[in-house]
Amino acid sequence: MDKIIVTADLFDSSIKSLAESDTLFLDIESNGFLFNRNTLCGVGISTSTSGAMYFPFRHADHLEPLENLSVDHLATLLSTINKAKVLIGYNIKFDLKFLEFENPNLLTMEDKVLIDVLVMVRLTEKAKHERLDLTHTIAREFGDSAAEYDKTCKEIMRKNKWNKDFSLAPISLLGFYCCDDVLWTRKLFFSRKSQIEATQQTQIWHQSIKLTSVLYQMEYRGVKIDSEYALDGSKRITARQEAVLKRIYDIAGQEFNVSSNPQLGKVFESLGIQSPEVTDKGNPSWGEKSLVKIDHELAGRVREYRSLGKMLNTYIEPFSNTDVLHCTYCNWGTVTGRLSSRNPNLQNIPRGIINTVEQNLNEEETKALQGRLEAIIKANKGRISLDNQDISAWAFVGGESLVEGDPTKFSIRKTFIPREGYTLYGLDYKQMEVWVFLSYFMSPEELATLKEQGVDLHDNSAKAAFHVDETHEEWKFYRQAAKNLSFGILYGLGLANLANSLDCTIPEAKTYKNNFLDGLPGSKKFIKDVMKKITLTGVVQNRYGRKYWIPEDFAYAGINYLVQGTSADIMSERMIAVHEYLKDKKSSLLMQVHDEILLEVATGEEYIVDSVKALMEENSLGISLLVDVEIHDPSWAHVREVSKVAEEQESESNVQELLEEIQQLKVDIEYWKAKYEYVEELLGSVGGTDVYAERFARA
Repeated sequence: MDKIIVTADLFDSSIKSLAESDTLFLDIESNGFLFNRNTLCGVGISTSTSGAMYFPFRHADHLEPLENLSVDHLATLLSTINKAKVLIGYNIKFDLKFLEFENPNLLTMEDKVLIDVLVMVRLTEKAKHERLDLTHTIAREFGDSAAEYDKTCKEIMRKNKWNKDFSLAPISLLGFYCCDDVLWTRKLFFSRKSQIEATQQTQIWHQSIKLTSVLYQMEYRGVKIDSEYALDGSKRITARQEAVLKRIYDIAGQEFNVSSNPQLGKVFESLGIQSPEVTDKGNPSWGEKSLVKIDHELAGRVREYRSLGKMLNTYIEPFSNTDVLHCTYCNWGTVTGRLSSRNPNLQNIPRGIINTVEQNLNEEETKALQGRLEAIIKANKGRISLDNQDISAWAFVGGESLVEGDPTKFSIRKTFIPREGYTLYGLDYKQMEVWVFLSYFMSPEELATLKEQGVDLHDNSAKAAFHVDETHEEWKFYRQAAKNLSFGILYGLGLANLANSLDCTIPEAKTYKNNFLDGLPGSKKFIKDVMKKITLTGVVQNRYGRKYWIPEDFAYAGINYLVQGTSADIMSERMIAVHEYLKDKKSSLLMQVHDEILLEVATGEEYIVDSVKALMEENSLGISLLVDVEIHDPSWAHVREVSKVAEEQESESNVQELLEEIQQLKVDIEYWKAKYEYVEELLGSVGGTDVYAERFARA
């Protein structure tokens, strides 16, 4: 039976029963989403067999008989939770950060097994559900009536305007709601555990449990932010955005809400411009897909204004208000198993430089900008007009070279800095997904041979697909096209999209694809077998045992799921290994982005980088992988290859030795000069000849 714990006697008996259990199910209520800014309101707990209990601590006074427990009670509860070995919850990292932040001396997660039921749900969902929150999951599995408690409670919360701050809700309302969350989480745990075992995914589930602990430590530590630099950038980009807005009004001949597509549509129509796109209802569309196809300066300026606004709102302004950023890693966020991140999405943080003033581009700069926009053009499967007037609206997209002290440039990545006494190192898998693809139809020995030979897979792909080599004057173009071709095949692109990616005709794309696969013996059979299996069974399983339920009509996506999923699981396995290696060191895992991890390395522990690189190049599948190492100093925006840094240091050392030799030579010269002058003077005083002086000088 559920209980709300508000008396000393009830608290003592509840604590005693919790202390006897090694496994606890948890859920917390708070007045916000940021553990280091918002406040814990109460804690819901149950054991594997008991009813749920709610411990209220910071609810507002609603003149009801129930009262909050004291701070001393909270300390006792934290100590009791700390005795448990296994903690289970739904999106558990969120709850635990609030609890540990209350008092890290009483509660720490380093020695705990953290089980996230949300991850278990992702592993066992047989359809591509995007809404994996507790309420929708309960409704799918146990029926709408089972989730009715959530709907009822939230209606009351909205009606009384408590939904913005849960601490305003009465203990009696929020307490029983939290108890229901705990009990449904427990029921889902046992249900999904059975499904994981039935689908033979125990191995990958156990790895996911370990990964949850690693991600928790990364999130809780967070990354240092240069908030002053972010604040300065916010001011400069805001000023740039205001200048762009003025230009938009000048072009339009009127003021309007640039963020409103309907108002923007009226302005374009007044200029005689019709939308090239329509909505599902057949109405003109004025979103991004339309703007990239309109050859007019207004379209370019609107894109610039909105892009700058997105950067400000998503990255720059939030960074100016914090010294340490705690993002959230979602090891349940994608069907394939790849990690995603939120608040912010680290995978979307731009690498490039933002120009904060109007750029007057010369011919060479215009050509460079056009090259940077090619990826945007392909991503939109349309066109971006690149006439001289319109391209200036894209000039805020700078290159990747950061010029120190230039007030016209800003880099979002420069806001990410190491703590004092630390340096950032990036370790990035090289061509990881292609190597993983090969591992499905090549033996470990064949892969090891390719690695030992130093084979560049994109070079090989270019030669096989386009029948060119490094001597071709357009080699760089064909190598990039080969990369697009490789990833297009891995992502399951159809011939039309592949042709768009390669900027060629569909028949040409088909030829290039066949050439590419012919150069990889066994690849065609592998692809054919995967699609056949999906058609017959609707299921494929990657090399770590992760299962994917794929409809027959989407069988082409099977290769993508297997390759992306296996790559993701390798990354997860290696992150766990790296975290374990760093346990007794000051250095730590800081971030994970795509196929790269970022380390914060303590001064004096630089030796660990080689060990971490070796750990990442290993894996339980025996796939030969390569890792590039870079130093990011003094910020994430600054990139230098470790090998080049070593060369620079060696060069500096050689220069220093040469300077020391020169200095010694100067000393020697001064000595012999003085000696010569002394002998010359001595010979002169005794009537010596110039012959002796000449002999001495030659000596």
